[in-house]
Amino acid sequence: MSAASGQEWVATPYPRLDWLPDETLFSLCSRQHLVMGNLAPSTTSNAVLGLTQQFIKHDIPCGIAALEQTGFKYCGSAESILLYHTIFPIFVPFQNKVRIEDAIRTIKGSRIDSLKYRLGLVSSGFGAEHPLKACPYCMHEDMNAHGVAYWHLTHQYPGVLICPRHQAWLMTSTKSRRWSARFEWSLPDEDFLIEQASSQEHWSRPAFLTLAANVIDLASIGRMNSFDPCTVAAAYRTAVLHGNRPDSLFDRIKPLRCFHLFESLPADEESTESFVNQLTRTPRRSIHPLKHLVLINWLFDGLHSFLEAYKTEVAISSQKVACAPSRQPVESSSLSSVAAPARNTPRPKRLKGQLKEDLLTKLAKGVSKQKLCKEFQITVSTINKLLRANPTTYALALEAKHGREIDEHRGDWQHLHSLYSELGVQALRSKMPSLYAWLYRNDKAWLMAEVHTFTKPARMNNHPVDWEARDYRLLSMIETACGSISKLRQEPVTKGELYTMVPMLSSCLENRDRYAMSRAYLSTVLGDIPASTDPFNYETVEPAEPQQPRNLAISQSRNLAIRLETRRR
Repeated sequence: MSAASGQEWVATPYPRLDWLPDETLFSLCSRQHLVMGNLAPSTTSNAVLGLTQQFIKHDIPCGIAALEQTGFKYCGSAESILLYHTIFPIFVPFQNKVRIEDAIRTIKGSRIDSLKYRLGLVSSGFGAEHPLKACPYCMHEDMNAHGVAYWHLTHQYPGVLICPRHQAWLMTSTKSRRWSARFEWSLPDEDFLIEQASSQEHWSRPAFLTLAANVIDLASIGRMNSFDPCTVAAAYRTAVLHGNRPDSLFDRIKPLRCFHLFESLPADEESTESFVNQLTRTPRRSIHPLKHLVLINWLFDGLHSFLEAYKTEVAISSQKVACAPSRQPVESSSLSSVAAPARNTPRPKRLKGQLKEDLLTKLAKGVSKQKLCKEFQITVSTINKLLRANPTTYALALEAKHGREIDEHRGDWQHLHSLYSELGVQALRSKMPSLYAWLYRNDKAWLMAEVHTFTKPARMNNHPVDWEARDYRLLSMIETACGSISKLRQEPVTKGELYTMVPMLSSCLENRDRYAMSRAYLSTVLGDIPASTDPFNYETVEPAEPQQPRNLAISQSRNLAIRLETRRR
């Protein structure tokens, strides 16, 4: 097909497909690609999304605002597609409204940029990759009911590893991965679906079923509203203080840690304390929803009980806000701010004798003009004339007024801190921004001194990761995969086959400073591995000299053999 004819095909109307039950946007676009009969994924991407092939995303898409200008407008607005046909709602409930609005603007744009980092996915320990998953029983039912297997939304949420309907372990796609068919449209097919792990037959079904149910319920909540992060932390603290749980948090986590996705969760009882402290203190950054669900499952045994506790904390917080001191507008001493005198009000008069002395004395002490007007039955204009005639008293009055305002604002800040003693400076500042701004402008030294008296948040006690054990385990998996492939045929092992047999290999090798033994072994099996950010290419432990690549590989092989033999002994 020529470029001209291809452009003409994109411009012509294409068949409209309706949503299938629980279908994702990526699945609908993939079915559209199949119906349109396009060979290049970019052709469908340009026609549907108005984007190039490199922006095909199966988890959190970008450029969905273009759907309203294309033939997909009949499928709903960009917001409805985002909330009901992508995994985005799972990340909404524990985010503040500012981050949610910023994320929606980014997704509507043509680039995803650093959205996953801002949502806390990259630094969460769970990773930002969400491989496509499918249930074999759902695929069979879909073929009989609709004539095509498609991607179900409930299967794609992070943390859902088992089908809630058939209680069957989900299979992972080897397509739309960093190392295979990254920018292609695809539908579920048994030819490229593999088990999530070789040990999944030993996993605890009840633990993963409970987690899957909580994830799906949390996504439903995310479509309607979100929680206040400070109130969530308060609900956790209350549950920790008053809860009486039969088992420990580590007992709840232990069945999940058999899957590599949850290896970042605490590995012992001591680490669980730091994990709880991270979630019960005032949130300073975005936290992955799976961490919240793990703690909620332990503290409340489900989302329903957590919602009740959250509502209770909201009511308590509302009562605190109602009891907080209300800020009255600062009175203005300018003549223009005073309303025109009404009928029967005192007119400006000349002050003499004891009346003048008493008035000057009270003005010097900082008594407000409004009180003096009522007491002496005079107007603000009379007081202003008197102050202009007595500059020394005027200066004393301004100083006294400023001191009185400082005392009032300091008292308000201390009272607010006593109401929310668990909050940090930023969270407390958001409760009453105008109060913080006034103190920052007029009494910064005192405010900074008060900030240092705040209780510091508990530090995370991060235990060192046993990278050597992880490296040895990854090496064992690679060796097993290479052995399985060698039994089937005598040809050399390819990178794609290794990534298919060991799905976690791609994400592990992204950490270029770790997994030295695995990298050395891969260099002997696959040849020289150049340093690159491409998932297919990883740097070796010691970069080879250009003139002696073979000698380096032999040296690495010998060192690897010595280390493995020493470890086995």
